[in-house]
Amino acid sequence: MRKKKLHETATWVLIPCSSEGSNIQYYLSFRFTPFSNLHPTMAEHKRTVSTLVLLLLLSFFSASTNATRPPATLRIPVVHRDAVFPPPPGASRGNLLSRRAAGYATLKASLCLRRSSAHNDRLHSPVMSGLPFDSGEYFASVGVGTPSTTALLVIDTGSDLIWLQCKPCRRCHRQMSLLYDPKGSSTYRQIPCSSPRCFPRQGCDGSTGACGYTMVYGDGSGSRGNLATDRLVFSNDTSVDSIVIGCGHDNEELFDSSAGVLGVGRGAGSLATQVAPTYGRYFAYCLGDRTSVARSSGSYLAFGRTPEPLCTAFTPLLSNPRRPNLYYVNVAGFSVGGKRVTGGFSSCSLSLDPATGRGGLVVDSGTSISRLPRDAYAALRDAFDARAAAAGMRRLARGMSVFDACYELRGASVPAVTLHFAGGADVALPPGNYFIPEQGGKYHCLALEATDDGLSVLGNVLQQGFRVVFDVEKERVGFAPNGC
Repeated sequence: MRKKKLHETATWVLIPCSSEGSNIQYYLSFRFTPFSNLHPTMAEHKRTVSTLVLLLLLSFFSASTNATRPPATLRIPVVHRDAVFPPPPGASRGNLLSRRAAGYATLKASLCLRRSSAHNDRLHSPVMSGLPFDSGEYFASVGVGTPSTTALLVIDTGSDLIWLQCKPCRRCHRQMSLLYDPKGSSTYRQIPCSSPRCFPRQGCDGSTGACGYTMVYGDGSGSRGNLATDRLVFSNDTSVDSIVIGCGHDNEELFDSSAGVLGVGRGAGSLATQVAPTYGRYFAYCLGDRTSVARSSGSYLAFGRTPEPLCTAFTPLLSNPRRPNLYYVNVAGFSVGGKRVTGGFSSCSLSLDPATGRGGLVVDSGTSISRLPRDAYAALRDAFDARAAAAGMRRLARGMSVFDACYELRGASVPAVTLHFAGGADVALPPGNYFIPEQGGKYHCLALEATDDGLSVLGNVLQQGFRVVFDVEKERVGFAPNGC
């Protein structure tokens, strides 16, 4: 959702290029939430959680708090949600994902920021999967204010605002971290309507003169409140001052368990844009395996240019005049079982048409399940179905949840799927990124959906394990396998 730039010292990271991985979303975190705030079903895991959190804190805050120079990059470590907040005993991770998929599939389709009158060396924070919270997002744990309050925020490349629930809260959803109180922060400053940082102007509070905002999502949920500035603190004790945030006082059941959203889209209000003067218009993340219970998945969100693995496949970054805040790429086609799928769909549906705003593919960390134009989805599904049948799988007569192609494996190998992006970037997907378990692994489903609204999405499940690079300066998006 937002970026920033920094110094010139680089940290070198070696990333293997063999293709493997699987995942969904992550959280950035700085402080531990008291057990009294946790969901009751988590209580029995307190001992395990406290040990894990202690280890995380020791590693996240080893940097000096008195550093006078900003690091060359801002790096946020990513930890799978299950490693910090274990799911209730007997919970099926595959089922948790599919139960939420229907809601999140439409969540981003009509995401908009509307006028209230109309309706070491990096910026680094831990990132965790939201699966244990029965959520498909990844969360970043960020400190907000002085002294800082830890906030678990959904990492979202599909929106532009950083917002979190604030006191006093007229209507708030359940969250895992403490509620942020702006009165308790010495660096909190309300933005007046007359300020140039009131972007876009969304109405004023008559009693205070504060700049208001309204964030509305496709399912009717959203957040309303006032814009302000405050200090953000990251896990290596790097802080960024005077960042515009939304202080939400009226929030409707958005992203259970999170405190809000960390927007890193292309708009003026996103973190990526606000930190660009320091870190440049470049950031990358890796979302680890959503089903992993390892203490560290190697997941991260980092701002600032670093050396890229030689195996990074780049495709041009496109701009859609009708949705300028989103990261668009074109898809040239796909292969199943090593064979290019031809016929049955129009290549135009996979390419952005700037005149109509339709086509292309949005790279979105805040959506779980990927969506393709109906004709392209049907062609890929049918090719997969033919290969699966030849391998010995049995397709179920009915789909499960939002998935219409589900199978009994019967010991068969999963057909390989490769996405061919414009510019010759071929990305071979690990099976876990597109073929997910249901009913405790008894069945598996092709984790894709069809769409008819002209907005196709590359969701975070398909992105698992890849280092995904958003290089706005060079107008390209990159994918490197085993990037965590």
